[in-house]
Amino acid sequence: MGNRSIAELLTAADELAKSRLSERRYAHTIRVADTAEHLAKTHNLDPERTRLAALIHDAAREMKKDKYLRVAEEWNIPYGDFERENPKLLHGPVAAELSRRELGVEDGEILDAVREHTVGRAEMGDISLALYLADKIEPERDYPSVEKIREMAENDLRAATTEALRTAIAFGEMRGKTVHPASREALNWLDESDGRPNEGME
Repeated sequence: MGNRSIAELLTAADELAKSRLSERRYAHTIRVADTAEHLAKTHNLDPERTRLAALIHDAAREMKKDKYLRVAEEWNIPYGDFERENPKLLHGPVAAELSRRELGVEDGEILDAVREHTVGRAEMGDISLALYLADKIEPERDYPSVEKIREMAENDLRAATTEALRTAIAFGEMRGKTVHPASREALNWLDESDGRPNEGME
């Protein structure tokens, strides 16, 4: 984390989010941070690192659409056809790099969680799972299966994330949208491995 303590980073991340987001989006960020911290405490993860990832996760969400690809090129952030067609999908990777550059966040698990929170990824770490899930179940979220997923989240982080991913994919398909390959890969990984991380992963 460089020379900053986690407490200093949490304050700086909050200020970064508040300075870059509308009141509505900032309020969502705080709800996600509170939810992610709760999940971390419930499932024996580091609550401060998890909250830090959540505070950062949408910091680039309100950039102008035409700026994402320019910033990705400038910062050497990889992207594919999905992101080219829908540049807002880059808001996680851009937010991760923004936090590294502006806040000095160097924790790989935190940066991965921020990068992956929109579409997921196979072999997500536990902080990534907690952030992905918190973004889907924060208190203002309202869709048919959200209460079921919230209940699952209290007992099994991976099972709840699996259900949240399955729901997000089904919703996209129902709307006639092509699902990002990373989301399908994440769901397949969770289904095939019960979400157990590879040996050596925390």
